[in-house]
Amino acid sequence: MFDKDDEKLANQYIYLPLVRKVLERDLDSLRKAELKFNEPYIEFVEQIIIQIGRDLGQVKKEMFKKGINVYSQGKVEEISVYLFVCRGYRRELRFFSHLMKQTVEEYVRQYFIGMKKNA
Repeated sequence: MFDKDDEKLANQYIYLPLVRKVLERDLDSLRKAELKFNEPYIEFVEQIIIQIGRDLGQVKKEMFKKGINVYSQGKVEEISVYLFVCRGYRRELRFFSHLMKQTVEEYVRQYFIGMKKNA
């Protein structure tokens, strides 16, 4: 069956690429912005994107060890559907788009706070 750690890994596998995509898009905007000091902002966001890549790599390794796979099944109206397969058990995960947006925003906040602590 599924335990909380398995589900947490699946959620991270779904959300971390979305967080990275959002930050990469924002990084493009930062590069075009006419700020007094662009470089500190750009470097900060680049470091977060690198950390997300590392974290995603760890998530994938852990998923492989535990025999977990997640497959996108597309969108049905405003709901994103994923198939969660864990050691032969299957479950469909459904996420409302507006809730996914809020979760991605929370991940971004947590990465900003985490990078600030490491500075």
